[in-house]
Amino acid sequence: MPGCCLFAVLMFFGPRFALFAAWLLSNWYDAFSSRLVALLGFVFLPWTSLAWMYTYFHNHGELSGGYVVLIVLAGLIDVGVFGGSGRASMQRYRER
Repeated sequence: MPGCCLFAVLMFFGPRFALFAAWLLSNWYDAFSSRLVALLGFVFLPWTSLAWMYTYFHNHGELSGGYVVLIVLAGLIDVGVFGGSGRASMQRYRER
């Protein structure tokens, strides 16, 4: 059980820590159309924001080839993190 909790904490805070480090050490917000979009990505879609930053800086902002797969996988991970917590809370509610 403790390993599962550690994994969940890393999945939640890991990309946010990476985005925070990128904010401190680079001009990462250039990858987004506005700072508001960057902030919303930090809060709601951190894996997708990281994938988009990688795509922007390594493929010059063009979404093509394997970069599309990267963005889609990151989006699925973000949805999975939110969906997994909702499913776990429903299971705890049903066990009462």
